[in-house]
Amino acid sequence: MDTEKIKRFVNDCIHNPLTWKGKVVNGFLVLLITFSIAVIPVHLLTDLAWLQEELMWFERFVVTIFTIEYVLRIWSAKLPFRYITSWWGVIDLVAVLPFYLAELGIFEVAPEIFLLLRVLRILKFCRSHDIDEKNMKEHELERHGDFECIENEKVEKVVQKHPIVFLLGLLLPLFFTTCGLLTILLTRGGVIGISVSVLLFAFAVIFFIKAWLDYNYDVIYITNFRVIVQDRQLFGAIKNDIAYESITNVVPNNLGIICWILRMGNIHIETAAFQGTLVFENAPNPHFIVRHISNNRQRVLLAREGRDAKESSMIKHMQEEEKKIEGLVEELEHRKNS
Repeated sequence: MDTEKIKRFVNDCIHNPLTWKGKVVNGFLVLLITFSIAVIPVHLLTDLAWLQEELMWFERFVVTIFTIEYVLRIWSAKLPFRYITSWWGVIDLVAVLPFYLAELGIFEVAPEIFLLLRVLRILKFCRSHDIDEKNMKEHELERHGDFECIENEKVEKVVQKHPIVFLLGLLLPLFFTTCGLLTILLTRGGVIGISVSVLLFAFAVIFFIKAWLDYNYDVIYITNFRVIVQDRQLFGAIKNDIAYESITNVVPNNLGIICWILRMGNIHIETAAFQGTLVFENAPNPHFIVRHISNNRQRVLLAREGRDAKESSMIKHMQEEEKKIEGLVEELEHRKNS
């Protein structure tokens, strides 16, 4: 396996959120960030000073993973300097740099700093704009979600839910993880404490998986032929394929001051088919998405009207030719009889 193939594989894993590899790797990193944030309150408890060495080893482990990720991002990036100087590249660097500066004794870093930096890293992973046009073009012939592109079909846009949905979804995993850790520590590892903690950790994992699925797999795929609305749950998924000819109306709804400030809202897709009205909730920039779907629908309808007009013209021309042929046949028969 040559270096270029390895680099492409790593690039798909950490730079491209369209691939299943990217979803798995990014999911693991977000889970690690979530767990590391949940540990922050433990740092603040003075009664648990005896755990500082163990907590520091955990911080070393987390920072090591983040450092490896940062190095791999630079190595596998198609434009390394562009990534390094980008806003999110700077966030990745700043998320690990204070730890090394503290280890070198340059300055002390408070736990709150790690909390802030890791929250910023979560914001990076929940960007809707990660799925850019370049990634879609590179993978337009591959399988997307639970559907495959048909011949000559191109995925023009992938719409995820608003990032705030993912951030709110992480609150419960954070809460249950923190409670589980504190339960173990405050009960000094007793049987009851461990049993309760295992249950709390299980809830944290379940709610994290739900938040991750809701954000990464509840999506709208907009192609040049159709709109695919995908809704994935913990067990199973629902997928609706809607041809533009079947869409009767598309309505954005971002009523409310919070939705207006966050530029978030619902998208109502009304169809003439049995689906009725499909609603995709908490989409970013719903008016822009609706305009994109409406433009595609108008283009398809105009193309169909043009085809219908052309077919009507051809049929009319054939009918006229048939009449001419019938006239010639009648004229030949008349001359023959004469």
